[in-house]
Amino acid sequence: MKNKIGFRMWLFVILIGFIGQLAWAIENMYLNTYITYLNFSAPAGQAFNYSLMIAITTAASAIVATLTTIFMGSLTDKIGHKREFIAFGYVLWGFATASFGLLNVNSSSKLLPIAMVSATAAVMVIVIDCAMTFFGSTSNDAAFNSYVTRNIENKDKSKVEGVLSVLPLVAMLLIFVVLNGLTTDSAPGVHDAKWDLFFYLIGGLVVVVGIISYFLIPKGKPEEPRNEKYGRILMEGFKPSTVKANKNLYIILLMYFIYATATQVFFPYLMVYMERTCLIANSGTGLLTPFAIVMAVALLLGSVLSVILGFMADKFGRNKMIIPTFVIYAVGILLMFFIPVVGADGSTIRTVFAATSGLIMILGYVGVPTIINALVREYIPENKEGSFMGVRMLFVVALPMCVGPFVGDALNNAFGKTYTNEFGDISAVPSSWGYIAGAAILALAIIPIIFYLRKSKKEA
Repeated sequence: MKNKIGFRMWLFVILIGFIGQLAWAIENMYLNTYITYLNFSAPAGQAFNYSLMIAITTAASAIVATLTTIFMGSLTDKIGHKREFIAFGYVLWGFATASFGLLNVNSSSKLLPIAMVSATAAVMVIVIDCAMTFFGSTSNDAAFNSYVTRNIENKDKSKVEGVLSVLPLVAMLLIFVVLNGLTTDSAPGVHDAKWDLFFYLIGGLVVVVGIISYFLIPKGKPEEPRNEKYGRILMEGFKPSTVKANKNLYIILLMYFIYATATQVFFPYLMVYMERTCLIANSGTGLLTPFAIVMAVALLLGSVLSVILGFMADKFGRNKMIIPTFVIYAVGILLMFFIPVVGADGSTIRTVFAATSGLIMILGYVGVPTIINALVREYIPENKEGSFMGVRMLFVVALPMCVGPFVGDALNNAFGKTYTNEFGDISAVPSSWGYIAGAAILALAIIPIIFYLRKSKKEA
């Protein structure tokens, strides 16, 4: 019987994974909200197309993340030293995250004294985001994920993946409950959110944990540097011969690609959708706004259920859980479409329906990668974890994020309602039709799922 996961390994996986997800939550959700805030709080006549800016931010970040993981993941395979890549990468990642606190309409006006300072600030967010993504992908996507893939046994991969998959939810839950007040105005039309303090706190925490991680990381399996040429290691996962030798892995990655593309149609606009389209209130002086309550319920219960799902997958088999998790996600996405038409604006019934829909959607959103990621880790060739993390990022991040957000932006501009700020500037708000489009794309996953399950059954 192989050894169980030790306490130090669990502590490392949870702490490093969780703090990394706090930083990713900034990038994946709060930067989008911050760009929206810059638009809606822009001086008279300076509103910009924030929906397109969010799509550009998402795509640029995805490209940088993927290229970084491909090059740096291969480098960790070539020279080893994953501990150093994780620790020092986290420290730099934290500083990059904190630097967003220096950026706002006033600071960008002083730095670049030109017209359209709010749009200029948004562009600067994109530039700094790319730098932040480089450090985050080096330390988390390339080094941390390849370390976990290498040092967790196959029999434990689903439970570990279940825990890792809920960490983004726990991170968002912590932010919504403890820090969300820093990103909200005290009243509609009053722009007094403390975004700078918000970024400083998260960035500082990432720096501290990066320092701690250097001494916490377990020894793990010996890392033997690969003597092959770096270019060969870099391209290995993209060669036809590699695809042919690892068919199951690439079929699973195709499932992941469809899931991620469907998600990116609506997810970058999720927080704006809940607040501006569904009109779930997110302002006031209280600790918990209705918006925060909705998100907290969905994230908390979704986290608990997703962990249980991961343990069930290890016990009963991952293949049996693929279709149920995809179905749950599809149902949740479709329910999100109906939130704006349930009950009156600001009513309790709409808030309850939003929390319920969000819970089901979040359970599927986390449940699918819990199963799929565990399968990806299982099929990645040993001693090649770093280079294959880049291949995974291409399917899961780069391609979906360069397609999905622009589909969502097109739907927002074509079918979204409008919002008028106190200066009379009009902006589109996210459309509900993004959820229908997301569900339609998700349905395409049935094709690789059937191929994989049939192939697995035949091999068994």
